[in-house]
Amino acid sequence: MVKSSLVSEIIRLAGVTILGSALLLTQTCPAYADETVDKAIRKGKWDIMLAPQYTLAKNLGFDGGTTAKIDDTVGFNFQFGYNFNEHWNLGGLFSWSQPDYQAVLQPVQGNPAGPRSQHGTIQTNTFALVTTYHFLAGPVTPFVDANLGGTHVNTDVADGPPVIGCYWDPWFGNVCGVAQPTKSGTYLSYGVGGGLRWDVNHWLFFRGAVRQQWIDLPNTGVPSFTIFKLDVGFKF
Repeated sequence: MVKSSLVSEIIRLAGVTILGSALLLTQTCPAYADETVDKAIRKGKWDIMLAPQYTLAKNLGFDGGTTAKIDDTVGFNFQFGYNFNEHWNLGGLFSWSQPDYQAVLQPVQGNPAGPRSQHGTIQTNTFALVTTYHFLAGPVTPFVDANLGGTHVNTDVADGPPVIGCYWDPWFGNVCGVAQPTKSGTYLSYGVGGGLRWDVNHWLFFRGAVRQQWIDLPNTGVPSFTIFKLDVGFKF
C-alpha cells in the first residue's frame, strides 16, 4: 500500500513538472523566435555597398582597321540589394570609371592621308540590375552574381564643330562660352562575377570580387572588361 501511494505521488509530481514545463515553453517560445530572427545573418535585410574598382587595360579593334588601347584605371562602384534569405539577393548597381586611351585612326578608302594618332579620356557609367547567390548560410561564404543593364560611354571624340552659347546661371547670371559636343551613347551591358563575402556582424560586411563585364559597343563587337573590386557593405 505504501509503495502504491509512493508511485501515485511520483506520477502526480511528474505530471505537474511536465505541465509546468509546457507552460514555460509556451511563454518563452515567442522570445526564442524573436531571438532566432535577430540572429539571421542576411535574411530580410538590405545591403548597401561602396567599393573602389580596378579595371584592367584592354586593346580594341574597330571596323576599318582603327585600333585603340584603353588604359587600366581605378573607378567607383555603388551597389544595393535586398536579401530574400541567406542565399539570394536582388538589387541594382552603378559604376563609374574614366580611363585614358590611345588610338591609331585609319583613313577611309580614297583618303590620301595616312594613319594618325589620337589620345583622350573615356567616361563610362553603368546602371544595371544584379542578382547574387551566396553558397553558404554562414558569415563567410563564396558567392556569384550576374547583372544586366546599360553603359553610357562618352568618348571625348569631337562629334561636330564647337558650339557657342549662353545660359542663365542661378549665381552668376548670364554666362556665355564655347562647348565641344563629343561622341557618346548608351549600350547594352551585362556581366558575371564572383568572390568571397564576410559578414563581420549584424550591420557590417566586406566582399572581395572579380567581374567580367561585356559592352555591346558599335563597330567593335562585344568586348569584355575585367574588373576587380573590394566592397565595404552595411546592412539594415
